Amino acid sequence: MITPSRLVLAAVVLSLAGCASGSDVSTSSSPPGVTTPTASSTTAEPPALPASATSDDPQVVAESLKSQISEIATIVQVTEANDSNNLLGRPGKYDAASFMKDSRLTCSASSLRDLDTSCGAKIERWPSKADAQARADYIQNALKAMPILGTEYDYVRDNLLLRVAGDLKPTEAKQYETAFTG
Repeated sequence: MITPSRLVLAAVVLSLAGCASGSDVSTSSSPPGVTTPTASSTTAEPPALPASATSDDPQVVAESLKSQISEIATIVQVTEANDSNNLLGRPGKYDAASFMKDSRLTCSASSLRDLDTSCGAKIERWPSKADAQARADYIQNALKAMPILGTEYDYVRDNLLLRVAGDLKPTEAKQYETAFTG
């Protein structure tokens, strides 16, 4: 039987335990020796994006795209000698570029020699995102004004412009976009 004196003693012990100082004081309502489980944060890190969605080096991006899109048959680094646009390295133009031949497309020898986007895709690195977007807008406006020139899918990520052949089906071009933008 619980007597009033035992209740008073229990109250005194509990109040003294609350007055103790130091780091031993537990604010847990569990009995001594019993640990209370606590919630822990186990936030999983998001998967790392491939180089095609993070690098600003056109050659690295092209290699990464090739590892994700099996139809990319050939990659050619654009140089002053093979740049049919004659823009590489010129003031305010792209300073690096890579071409990718897509096996789903047929193209003439001259188009392939010129590294024409009608044979696949090209990545151009511009001084800024605004410059890359301006180039994409220029191309789209020119193609709209002169439909005989065909079509092209253009995707901008940071200061890179990915130009994809318009003869690819939209779902095929989407492969490039998804791999490029992450």
